[in-house]
Amino acid sequence: MFYFMMTWFFIRKNGELLSKLVAALMLVIGLQCVKDLFFIPFHDGGLSINWMIMTASDMVAVPLYAFILIELCRPGTLTWRQIVLHELSFVVPMVLFVTTRISLFYYIEVAWACIYGFGYAVWTIRAIPRYHALLKQRFSYDENINLNWLRIILCSFSVILALWLVDCLIINLGIESIYLIATLIIWMFISYFIYMHESVLEELSMSENQDLTNVCYTEMSVIGRQITLLFDNDRIWLNPNLKLSDIAKAVGTNRTYVSAFFNTEAKSTFYDFVNRYRIEHACRLLESSSDSLKLVAEQSGFNSQQSFIRVFSKINGMSPSEYRKVKRLNNN
Repeated sequence: MFYFMMTWFFIRKNGELLSKLVAALMLVIGLQCVKDLFFIPFHDGGLSINWMIMTASDMVAVPLYAFILIELCRPGTLTWRQIVLHELSFVVPMVLFVTTRISLFYYIEVAWACIYGFGYAVWTIRAIPRYHALLKQRFSYDENINLNWLRIILCSFSVILALWLVDCLIINLGIESIYLIATLIIWMFISYFIYMHESVLEELSMSENQDLTNVCYTEMSVIGRQITLLFDNDRIWLNPNLKLSDIAKAVGTNRTYVSAFFNTEAKSTFYDFVNRYRIEHACRLLESSSDSLKLVAEQSGFNSQQSFIRVFSKINGMSPSEYRKVKRLNNN
């Protein structure tokens, strides 16, 4: 019931490929559970051909996990060619095993699933920092778009992968039950985080490849002055959902030039540049008022108190509460 409910939720979410992939995987897992309801009660134990066929057919869902990871870490890069080729690498050995009943094909598929799963786990761990670095070039916030939660999920999946491997080779209904229950619990958390995950596809996929070699120093200086006015006079940083494209639109240029200003002139990521303005304003509020941290965060352009405390502590080396206490002691 849970998997079918998630299928319905994600189909209705936003029509993006990530949501479609999650919906497809939820549907496949749900159908596999229905299949198991009819198969497991009549299984007589042992690594029988029927059990191996059932498990081999389940493994065709493995690439869907990888597709979801790719869309999370590198949104907009997954192609239909990749999808077909990855699926074929699991479908071919499964078909060969079902048609020939040669167990070697089954063990090849199990081994390939382990190698494939471990490979994409390592790939994801390496891709997450690159994704976060890209976010800092385009976004002034990271709530509901960062992938910190995915690291914990990957650790959980390593346990699930170990249980699954044992379940494939040593048939035990107790292990099967633990595997199914643990997978269900983990997917409850995954579904929540993915459903709350804000789409970054439009911001990250809009590539502007203008050549900067012909841009004169004067033109970049004009763009720089306009951006400075936006921050100093218009205080555009008070927008808690400020993105690089918003700056480009306000200045009347493209994101390539704006990004070049932050990287070459300001020597800073967009994220750090904006949040320094926010923290400077927050410091003034902490010194001059007794407002709560939540209110100070809102008045400084942060969209959550937790984000405010995290960024403030990183920049100033102390929490906002400690900063306020130190300043009051110094003033007295």
